[in-house]
Amino acid sequence: MNLLTDPVFRTQTPDGLACLSLPQLLEALGGDRVESLLGLQRHQEDAFHVFLCYLAGAVLARENQTDPHQTADFWLTGIRRLTGREDDCAWSLVIEDVTQPAFMQAPVPKPGDFADFKPKAATPDALDVLPTAKNHDIKSSKAGRPLPENWVYALISLQTMSGFFGQGNYGIARMNGGFGSRAVVSLAHSQRPGRRWHRDTARLQAVRGELLAGDWKYQAQGHVLLWILPWDLKSSLSLAALDPLYIEIARAVRLLPAAGGIQALGASTKAPRIAAGETGGVLGDPWTPINLNDKKKGQSALTVSASGLSPELLRNLLFKDGYKPAEMQQADAEADSPDCRFTATVLVRGQGTTDGFHHASLPIPPGKARRSIRRGSDERKRLAELSKTALNDAKEMQNRVLKPAVIALLEGGPEKINFDRREVNQWLTDTAKQYSETWAADFFPWLWRQAEQEDKDAARLEWLQALRDKAKAVLEDAIARYPAREGRRYRSRVKAEGLFYGTLFKTFEQLKETTHDAKHSA
Repeated sequence: MNLLTDPVFRTQTPDGLACLSLPQLLEALGGDRVESLLGLQRHQEDAFHVFLCYLAGAVLARENQTDPHQTADFWLTGIRRLTGREDDCAWSLVIEDVTQPAFMQAPVPKPGDFADFKPKAATPDALDVLPTAKNHDIKSSKAGRPLPENWVYALISLQTMSGFFGQGNYGIARMNGGFGSRAVVSLAHSQRPGRRWHRDTARLQAVRGELLAGDWKYQAQGHVLLWILPWDLKSSLSLAALDPLYIEIARAVRLLPAAGGIQALGASTKAPRIAAGETGGVLGDPWTPINLNDKKKGQSALTVSASGLSPELLRNLLFKDGYKPAEMQQADAEADSPDCRFTATVLVRGQGTTDGFHHASLPIPPGKARRSIRRGSDERKRLAELSKTALNDAKEMQNRVLKPAVIALLEGGPEKINFDRREVNQWLTDTAKQYSETWAADFFPWLWRQAEQEDKDAARLEWLQALRDKAKAVLEDAIARYPAREGRRYRSRVKAEGLFYGTLFKTFEQLKETTHDAKHSA
């Protein structure tokens, strides 16, 4: 199966379902004729998007073109020139001669070197980037009769998004260490695949020039398709040998024919494919924000914790608080388009497992809210300060108001509550999660409304009232559901509610009058 000439990709177009080759898919994207790709799973979408942008950007640079809207013949010729071979081995899914490249599969220098390769996966989803010990986000090995496109998406996901996974299984260079995660962060002006691809590919032209002038010593004629070069499984490629838009591969894998299908074989390596040294993943990837407060390295590529894309992290990324924004999240001339949203995706990694796939898509309304994101103005500063105060208020409401009330409930209404009892910790964790989920969904819609609100005290009061109501609803749910000691149910409820309002007014004095009026009306 040759990606350059065979109809590999099932594509929904305005005219119905079409099966397209890779050059045809790039033409369709440039003409905004792609509605969706049928075989692409959600966690693979951004990996494939970035792959297509890097590929198209590199071809345009070598062909001295800037417009991503080109014909399939242009892309076919350009990709073949970029590949620099007389054949299409590097774009074929299965090549039995292991001394020749196959798609996203580096050749070995000589046949004897292939002895280290062992069976790795019989289905694409088993090969994919998801080492799901808990088997939770995506069920493993479920693809009974995979199509060629399934193998293509799995290879791209594995080779461009993987982290360290045991000895000899190194991760990508564009990541902060082996247990980091590769986030894809951008500002999108359309949810249509073609418009997003066109915008990001066009921006790569300016980014590439900046990267060539950077400290990485990238080369204008450097390597782009890193699976073309032989890999002895021992040595690494220097950054100075690469084009800024290089498409890397993390693992030594090979697809070969097997009884009625395809089998993936893999080998451990003595070194990563790219020698990135102590860069911390700071390699100029335009979808990766930079953490400016890395305690060990000074700065590093964004790594998302197991808590995922929390409102606090998203707020810090948006307002550049401790982070250098990704190039693709910078607003451009289309910032006044009807649909503008801040997007982020990441597959959070643990040691040998995944801690969940996370996706955030935050619509940013036109007007002052969008202008505050676009430029460093007083509006940006005001919203940044207001949002920081709001996040602190949410934490205070949880820790100083809701938490003592729930402990009092679980302990049967004691005269003095004990914050250190282990048997109530799980209930507290569940309560905190429930409360966080209730306010997180409203945080950014509330914040954008405040862009038009000049009175910051009124803006904060609106937020505090919402937090109070959400915390009270969570407490009432706990009263209804949580276990209580026989004979002390009424006492524990009274104590919990009394503590709730007592600590509420002590912590947030501005809520006294509004809470009294609300209770009186009820």
